[in-house]
Amino acid sequence: MAQFYCLSVLLSLLCGLILIYGQDEGFGDEPLEGGEKASVPGIDKIQEGIAGEPLFENELFRLVCGALCLVTGLVIFFVPYSGVSVIGDLIPAVICLFAGACVLLLWMEDRNEEFVPPEILDTILTNNRLYIGIAALGAGVLHFILPGVPLL
Repeated sequence: MAQFYCLSVLLSLLCGLILIYGQDEGFGDEPLEGGEKASVPGIDKIQEGIAGEPLFENELFRLVCGALCLVTGLVIFFVPYSGVSVIGDLIPAVICLFAGACVLLLWMEDRNEEFVPPEILDTILTNNRLYIGIAALGAGVLHFILPGVPLL
């Protein structure tokens, strides 16, 4: 289904950006030799966001993107755009599932201070959120550029 294919590309990109630039940790927070911070050109304009709050740190935006990415990952896992079920869009589906779950887990941690995630989820998702974000961006771009390739 083309609608879910489009959603998986869009949400992979959005969740990847949320995971990379959404919190205090990320590529833009490491100072360079001159003392200024590294940044991707134009990311500041994107992060100006909603009512002065950075877009990737907005709670509602993160909740909606994470939930939709998780649901989209489940749907494209069983109903691929083309090819055999389950194998057709395997890599983007798995990355959508991980990215959506990671965004939702981080949202729950920010929302409720008493929430302590299970150790395995904390180890797999929270500690590796930067790598999951990079994988989600890569999968979104590859999924967009190569629509008919099996496993992509």
